[in-house]
Amino acid sequence: MSRLKYFFQAILLSIKIKSPISFVVLFFGFGAAFLPMYISLTLKEFSNGVNELFYHSDMRNSVILSFFTLSFLYIIQSLYTHVQRYYKNEDAMRIKQYLETEILILLSSVPYKYIENYNNFIDKVEFVKTYSGEKAAGNISLLSGWIIGVISFVSLAIILIPISPWIFILIIITCIPATILSYLQKDELYHVNSKLMKEGRLTIHYADVCRKKSAIKDIRFFGLYSYLKEKKQCLSKIHIAKKMKLAKKHFIYNGTADLLRNGVYVGVVIVTAIRIYEEPALGIGTFMLAIAASGQLQNVTTSLITDILSIFSDIKYIEDFFVLLATERDDKKKKRSAPYKNVDIEFNNVCFSYPGSDIKAANELNVKIKQGEKVAIVGANGSGKSTFVNLLCGLYAPEKGSVKINGVNIFDHLDDVRRSISTIFQNICKYHDTLRNNITISDLSRSAVDDEIITLTKLTGANEVIQSAKNELDETIGIFSNMDNNLSGGQWQKIAITRALYRKDARVLILDEPTSSLDPIAEANIYRSFSMLTGDKTTILVSHRLGITSVVDRILVFDKGSIIEDGKHADLMKKNGVYSKMYKAQARWYAQSDSIFN
Repeated sequence: MSRLKYFFQAILLSIKIKSPISFVVLFFGFGAAFLPMYISLTLKEFSNGVNELFYHSDMRNSVILSFFTLSFLYIIQSLYTHVQRYYKNEDAMRIKQYLETEILILLSSVPYKYIENYNNFIDKVEFVKTYSGEKAAGNISLLSGWIIGVISFVSLAIILIPISPWIFILIIITCIPATILSYLQKDELYHVNSKLMKEGRLTIHYADVCRKKSAIKDIRFFGLYSYLKEKKQCLSKIHIAKKMKLAKKHFIYNGTADLLRNGVYVGVVIVTAIRIYEEPALGIGTFMLAIAASGQLQNVTTSLITDILSIFSDIKYIEDFFVLLATERDDKKKKRSAPYKNVDIEFNNVCFSYPGSDIKAANELNVKIKQGEKVAIVGANGSGKSTFVNLLCGLYAPEKGSVKINGVNIFDHLDDVRRSISTIFQNICKYHDTLRNNITISDLSRSAVDDEIITLTKLTGANEVIQSAKNELDETIGIFSNMDNNLSGGQWQKIAITRALYRKDARVLILDEPTSSLDPIAEANIYRSFSMLTGDKTTILVSHRLGITSVVDRILVFDKGSIIEDGKHADLMKKNGVYSKMYKAQARWYAQSDSIFN
């Protein structure tokens, strides 16, 4: 019953995306259902007329009329078939566009754990994009086609059974093996496709690596082309072998079924010849009628059974589509009328492990950060720094404990929390767009004049990029630029910092490794302007490079998901603990820190 529910959902979706012209074509299809019968009857009349010409020359006009009628009907049938196919493809494109839009919405609203392939989510997305959209689009066509097919089937049966019931029975019987095989093949293909999807994606991955600009240097320097090619070919060979094995199996089955279907015409000819021999008055027209109607009936019967089986076998694909769309979403329903003026952050006994891992990325995490505090988060790789940021941004939910802003759990007002935070994540996003849009995209509700943007870029160092651009803020950057104005890693990072600071209502600024791609002078300039850049915003700086500790009020040292040290730089140095050892190990980098940051 649940699958039947998804079938009706697919029908409603197919109706929703159809264009008015597509509905008109569908409507005319019910009239076109009688064309096979009319063609067979007109062929009979034409054949009898030609035969009569030998005896009655005055039959010429009647024969000519039959010929043109027959030609007209064939043309109409052919035209309708092509038009129907065209709008069927148009419906498929519409449903594909709808599906892609829905998946984009889904990806932007599911909890972040799904983006990291929790419960094979990403694999399911790829499977749905590849197969399910087409299946969902085809259901209304299959259903309407099936109803039209029933009309054609009945009309053809009416003219064939009087000639001989055996013709009708032979056609039906020989269509059954082909249609059963078709259903079994579809079912087998579904299971094979779902199993091979990940394998196929891995093959494509190795092929794409060899073409990616970002990987070419590594590949050439380390001489990896042969290794990657062999890896890709090995995976591809296994993948194709499985597909070919299935294709060979289906080829043999289909060949046998087609032989049986085509062989039935021998029986039709014999039965019809016997019938005419017994009753010569039936004439050559009846013979042509039987052959033509049998061919039409065979096609209609095969389509009828195949379509109804397809409808039920394709429900599995459609179910995947609707089940995917039903994936849980982040709750953004509760909204405030105005942005927060102050943001106090509190982590209470927070525990968290990433999906599929037993390691605690956050382990009994307790901390309070008041509005306006400048906090540095430091620690070794895997100590929990980025996890802290992910939890604060609501990308992940704690398994235990709570993350609160102003005393309220962030998941009770997640949309407002995110409006109040601006962040640079460790892997910055590069928008291949204009410099202006790369900066202002963080706050589309804000309308800033060029002078405001330029003033901000001077503080972050991004102004150098703008000054060197021919069209300044309106210069398109990235690999899709006409001038191939792709930026260096440091330049992209300056743009990302500017973007984070541009967000007007943000009261919390999170910078995860904000200077990792900057040279020492650019990093020093950022820190020199730090107080002007951050103002009264609560600022959380995550970094391996401890130069940031000179410009913050407080330092949190993470280890194994917990905060093991908390205090000012001078106080932590006196403790001679983990922070002190880390700082001393990097001391030579900051020997001139006083002159750099003062």
